[in-house]
Amino acid sequence: MAKEMKEHSFFEKEDRCRRVFEGTVREYGGVWHLCTPGEKQPLVFKRPEDNVFSMTLVAMCAYDCPSVQVITFEIMSNHVHFVLCGSETDVMAFFDLFKKRLRRYLIGKGDRTDLTHFTCEKPIPIKTLESMRNQICYTNRNNFVVDPGHTPFSYPYGANGYYFLPRIRNLKDRLFSEMTLREKRNLIHARDPNYPEDYIVTDGYFSPANYCRFDIGEAVFRDARHYFNHLAKGIESYREIAASVGDSIYYTDDELFDVVRRICKEKYEGRRPTLLGKNEKLELARKLHFDYNADNAKISRMLNIAPSILDQLFPSS
Repeated sequence: MAKEMKEHSFFEKEDRCRRVFEGTVREYGGVWHLCTPGEKQPLVFKRPEDNVFSMTLVAMCAYDCPSVQVITFEIMSNHVHFVLCGSETDVMAFFDLFKKRLRRYLIGKGDRTDLTHFTCEKPIPIKTLESMRNQICYTNRNNFVVDPGHTPFSYPYGANGYYFLPRIRNLKDRLFSEMTLREKRNLIHARDPNYPEDYIVTDGYFSPANYCRFDIGEAVFRDARHYFNHLAKGIESYREIAASVGDSIYYTDDELFDVVRRICKEKYEGRRPTLLGKNEKLELARKLHFDYNADNAKISRMLNIAPSILDQLFPSS
């Protein structure tokens, strides 16, 4: 029993996670966070069918770029996030192929969306175990912090909903081999359906269960509870990631209120935010606006400041 407890101790689990991370870097040449700009960019995925095809498109690029391993990804309305293993050259080739095929698909739909800004000049290297954990969670919660109608597990356009949910990974509508040639071509929007016959098709696209390396992505966390805690916390870490990738980070009301309480405890003697003086509220409002990307509506809710005052302070928000 003592031996069993030791093998499952915190330090044993943490050491296993570190070995997985270091082994992954050695085997594939690096781990990277690759994303396109999101702030103030035009919509790229405008229709539900665009998102559905993008899911299959990731699978196609993963199959056609075997030197790249997809750890996780998320497709937003105007940008994408990928956590990938491989050399820098290979992961950029993966993205270039994704963009090329996406442009061809949009043109085929009669959509002349400008993809000039849908680009990644340089992927962000992930150099530590803790950074990899944060980057995975940052990607998997990306839509959740923007859309109150979703949890990190329910958003359908990414690998986020498959993490630590093996039952979901086993779901399928049919296999690729069960589709007619015409159905296959419609699925991939190409004439040559040269993809594995045993690929699972679910909700109209190739399932991430076919190709995403959940064995690596999950193994850098001690267990499912550790992953869930990372999703729900780490606010300051996610803020740093957003700055590093040029992204605009958003916080839920609960997350932002935790930030406000911490600031009040550190700077305002623990007073409740609504009981701060006028100048203190305005000082805190500026910090929330500039450091935490909080919009006027959230600041008004947090600090009980009239919207008209905030509109004068931050007219563009």
